[in-house]
Amino acid sequence: MAGNLSREEVSARLEAIFSSALEGRELEKALTSIDKRLDKFEGKWGGLIKWAEQKYGKPEDSGQQPQEETQQVQQETTPSEKAEMSRAEAFNSLESIFRSNLEGGELEKMVGSIDKRLDKFEGKWPKLILWAEEKYGKADPNQVVVTEVTETPQETHGVEQTLEFIISGNYESALSNLKKMISENHSDSDVWNAFSSYFSSIGLSGRAKACEERASSLS
Repeated sequence: MAGNLSREEVSARLEAIFSSALEGRELEKALTSIDKRLDKFEGKWGGLIKWAEQKYGKPEDSGQQPQEETQQVQQETTPSEKAEMSRAEAFNSLESIFRSNLEGGELEKMVGSIDKRLDKFEGKWPKLILWAEEKYGKADPNQVVVTEVTETPQETHGVEQTLEFIISGNYESALSNLKKMISENHSDSDVWNAFSSYFSSIGLSGRAKACEERASSLS
């Protein structure tokens, strides 16, 4: 039965399993490993899901939230909607919504899922943003302004240190630094470029490209 699932459906299933059983850094690590696991076990996704369910247990609400999101977003999207919004703009809008209405581990989880959601709903980003607003509430217009003015010389040093971690293969320390810097100032293009380098180094080229586009939009 799992052999009939698409890559997006298998990814959503794994995300639901991990999210229901893990939290904190362990959850973040498991979520970032999904793309790599799907590539490694191409054609054997049924076995991958079975392994995850045996190791972590079945999610309490198996696939319900992804289905709800899919049903709302998959409604007709006009060509004008598709043309009017860039990926960077959609990313900014979703991130602002999540940061305005969530906090802690749930915030980290949702911000980390933005790239995956943008890939899944390519061309339907306005509907995705409407779904997010209905589910979590609208973005606080003051939220972005507050974070834009908190740039300090220390952050530049942090980026340099993070790049050293990435080059040396110390990805755990690099990710820890990046999370801290992005929470302090998520409008810093240098940090997004560092994120791009990080994702590229661990083989997530799609996320690396999205972060690069985000950095360009902030420059």
